[in-house]
Amino acid sequence: MSQAIRLGILGAGWPGRKHAEGAKASGGYKLAAVADLIPARRQEVMSILGTAREMDDAADVIRDKAVDAVCIALPNHLHVELACAALRAGKHVLIEKPPAINAREARRIAAAAEKSGKVVLYAFQRRFGPTEQAANAAIARGYTGEVYHARAAWLRTRGIPVGTGWFFRKQQSGGGAMIDIGVHLLDLAWWLMGKPKPISVFAATHSKFAAASPDPAAYDVDDSAFALLRFENGRSLELAASWALNQPPQQQGTTCRLFGERGCVDVYTPDGAVIHRQFNPQGQSQSTALKPPRLVGHAALMRHFRECILGKAKPLIGPADGVAIMEMIDAIYRSAETGKSVSL
Repeated sequence: MSQAIRLGILGAGWPGRKHAEGAKASGGYKLAAVADLIPARRQEVMSILGTAREMDDAADVIRDKAVDAVCIALPNHLHVELACAALRAGKHVLIEKPPAINAREARRIAAAAEKSGKVVLYAFQRRFGPTEQAANAAIARGYTGEVYHARAAWLRTRGIPVGTGWFFRKQQSGGGAMIDIGVHLLDLAWWLMGKPKPISVFAATHSKFAAASPDPAAYDVDDSAFALLRFENGRSLELAASWALNQPPQQQGTTCRLFGERGCVDVYTPDGAVIHRQFNPQGQSQSTALKPPRLVGHAALMRHFRECILGKAKPLIGPADGVAIMEMIDAIYRSAETGKSVSL
């Protein structure tokens, strides 16, 4: 392999463009090929990362022997087949979240990765964000003590995605708000808690805003979802996600709070991540803003992908994590459908 990783980008929408920007910022990549059905989007990716071969079909990039690694930034239902094909072709693979539309497909990717010996990294970019990395560093240093509970939410008041129409079709997306944006906060909170083993899930989902979508007749997914997850050693997570929800304005946005034996971390505040410690009997505490690292966001994600390819690091979110996350998502939807708690 040449020193510069020869990169193929499959899908030149917003995620594909962010991967291109991250590759440029991190360095060590050369754009070899880009696939998208829309020529203008291919041109936009090339304007970021340099001239490359343009293709309509992602399979052509996978077959290209001049490509070392691919970024899969296409609709969810396409992840499994493209990832497995790329691994069989000897490519390293970065896959946009969610890993797949269900745990069964995530297991197929994990098996293909093990057989190929190539890198699979899932693009849960919040693990690489500035406030998120600062929070993780503080928890890892023991400043909070053991984290026993977390509350995480991404709540939009009105924000049903449009795209090319696949987001709100379950056969193509796997679900709605929970698998689209809730999965980000599920992964983040689970990671910050130390990735404890899940035990059970109780959840409810709602679909109330089909009329606000571009195609109400095709809309068959959740626009809000709420879950309580229990983990080993009694740890727990409250999780919520919505594309559309009638709520107070101040509730819109992201929340992630980690509650520990000695302190609490609030990941998203106007001051960045903040830790609260030294609580007195009246409940007052000392708060400290946490300093983020310099390399963050998609640049950090793409730097990490390159280090994994070169054998300098292990994937922070690899095949096993992808399976675990999708098992939790599957359990959330199964609990909502049955009205019962689901064991994992």
